[in-house]
Amino acid sequence: MAPISRETPCDGMRCIGASDAPPKFVRRILLQCYDFEVVEFSQFLPWVMVVVGIVGLGQGASWLVDGASRLALRLGVSPMVVGLVVVGFGTSMPEFAVSVRAALVDSGGLSVGNAVGSNIMNLLLVLGVAAMIKPIHVVGGERVLRRDLIFGVIPAVVIMAAAWDGFIGRPSSVALLVIFAVFIGLALRQAQTENTGKTVVSGGPMKHLGLTLIGIVVLVIGSEMMVRGGIDIARRFGISEAVIGLTLVAFGTSLPELATSVAAAFKGESEISIGNVLGSNIFNLGLVVGTAFTINPASVPVFVIRQDIPFLVLATFIVGKVVIRDGRISRAEGTMMLVLVTAYLIFVVVRGG
Repeated sequence: MAPISRETPCDGMRCIGASDAPPKFVRRILLQCYDFEVVEFSQFLPWVMVVVGIVGLGQGASWLVDGASRLALRLGVSPMVVGLVVVGFGTSMPEFAVSVRAALVDSGGLSVGNAVGSNIMNLLLVLGVAAMIKPIHVVGGERVLRRDLIFGVIPAVVIMAAAWDGFIGRPSSVALLVIFAVFIGLALRQAQTENTGKTVVSGGPMKHLGLTLIGIVVLVIGSEMMVRGGIDIARRFGISEAVIGLTLVAFGTSLPELATSVAAAFKGESEISIGNVLGSNIFNLGLVVGTAFTINPASVPVFVIRQDIPFLVLATFIVGKVVIRDGRISRAEGTMMLVLVTAYLIFVVVRGG
C-alpha cells in the first residue's frame, strides 16, 4: 500500500487521492456561492419577517374580532358595546402588541412612532381610501362624533405637554390610561341606554373562545416578527427606529382598520369607517402608549413629540371639521387626504431621524 501524502485529504473511512478531490478553483467557487446565498438570505430575512408579521397581525386581528364579538353577542352583550369595545380593541391589537413589545426591548422610538403613525394612517389613508371607494356619510350621531374627536385629541396634547423634552414617564402614561378609562366608561354608559337586546349567532361559546385565543397568539407572534424585522432594517440602513415606526410598521399595523373600512365602504356601511378609525385612534394613544410606557418609561425622539404629534392633532381637526360641517367625506376630500398623507410620508423619509 502506498504511503499517504500529507497533502492528500482523508475522510476517516478511506484515503482520498488527489485525483478524487475537486480542483481548488471549483472548491473556491462553491464556497463563494455558499457565502453569497447565506449573505443574500440574511439580507432579505428582516423584510420577510416584516411581511410575515404584517400578515399575522392582520389575520390575528380578524380572528380576534370575529371570535370575541360573536362570543360577546352569544352571551347577550349589546352589539353596540361589542362594536365599540371589542372591534375597537381588536383592530388596535396590532399596535398594542407591537408597541408593548417594542417598549419591553427598550425601543421607545418604535413604540410611540408606531402608535402615532398608525393614527395618522387611520385618519388620512384609511378614511381617504374609503371615501374614494364611496363617499362617507354620517347620519346623526354628531354628539358621539364630537366626543370621540375630543378624546382623540386629549391624549395627544397630554403626550406633547408631558414629553416635550423627549421622555415619556410613568405619571403621564398612567394619565393616558385614566383618560382612556373615562372614555370607555362614557361609551359603555351610552351603549347601555341603546341596548337592543340579545343577538342570535351560530356556534357555541367554546368555538368563539378558541378563535379569540388563536387570534391573540397569532397577533403576538406577528408583532414579535415585525418588531425584530423593523429594528434590524432600521439599524442596517442607519434609519431611526422612530422613522420605521412612523412609516413601515405604522402601515402594517393599520391594515386591520384599512381592511375593515374598505369592506364597510363596499357594503355601504360608511359610518363604520368613521367609528372604526376614531375608536381605534383613542385606543392607540390612550391604551397602547399608556400601557407601553407605564411598563417601561423611556426616551423618545423629540421630533416625534414636536412635529408628528402636532401633525396628528391637525389632521384630527381637519377630518372632524369636514365631517361635522357636511356630515360626509366626499371623493374630492378623500383625494385630498391621500395627497396629505403622501406628503407627510415623504417629509418623514426626507427628515430621517
